[in-house]
Amino acid sequence: MSFYKSVIVPVLASLVLANPANAKPLFENSVVSNDLEFIKTSDPSLLACLKQPIGRERREMPDKRNNQLFADGVMVYEARYLDGKRLELLAHPDFKHPKAAQAIAYPVAKAIGRLPTSMRAKLSHVVLHKGDHTAFGEDRGRFFVLYSQNVKKRLSTHDLDETVFHESVHATLDHPHAASGKWRKAQRKDRTFLTRYAERNPGKEDLAETALFAYALQYHPGRLPSNIERAVQTMVPNRLKVIGPLLAGGNKGHKTAAQMCD
Repeated sequence: MSFYKSVIVPVLASLVLANPANAKPLFENSVVSNDLEFIKTSDPSLLACLKQPIGRERREMPDKRNNQLFADGVMVYEARYLDGKRLELLAHPDFKHPKAAQAIAYPVAKAIGRLPTSMRAKLSHVVLHKGDHTAFGEDRGRFFVLYSQNVKKRLSTHDLDETVFHESVHATLDHPHAASGKWRKAQRKDRTFLTRYAERNPGKEDLAETALFAYALQYHPGRLPSNIERAVQTMVPNRLKVIGPLLAGGNKGHKTAAQMCD
């Protein structure tokens, strides 16, 4: 346990409980600035299998590294889930070999299998690139983009599931909820933010940042330190009420691996 988590965070949380209206953000951001495990790799995943690509295709592959929107020779993996959902993971030809791409695609597909079914059902596809850039999501296209070295880093720090969740919120919930009157009203009533990242980007990042805390409270009560749970409930009660129904339904499968993968 880090000094920040064991000493500073409890102090901040106690100040929040004393005066929630003037509370400062608990963390710099929800994913990499703390030692919290919102989602564990031991949590059940509905991934049934990841099918190997057959041939290569020309696909749209948005990329921070350049302005080339389309790529030829893309490897298309199909992840199949026990709730019946099928999802394409598109690996850029820079990976060269399917095994290199699969090493990135599989843990990502596994993490997607831990999302609430309601989110996974809205997700269109995932784009995988080589490189060390940070992830980004596309709300209108219902997809997000990940980079191989960043995925490896997030795996090593147990942050990949949280990254996938954050970007999936952008891809599946931002439109139309982040700009809705209900969400903006909840922001005004709460008057504070859980992270500085959300505070700096209230229109673009607050929903994704808050949703990760809401998910942990809703599906894994007691997983976060009790003082952090109380601080979250005290700081953003109105936003928690808005997010709750968006994450409803849990993560339940009705198929077998044999039905999905044979």
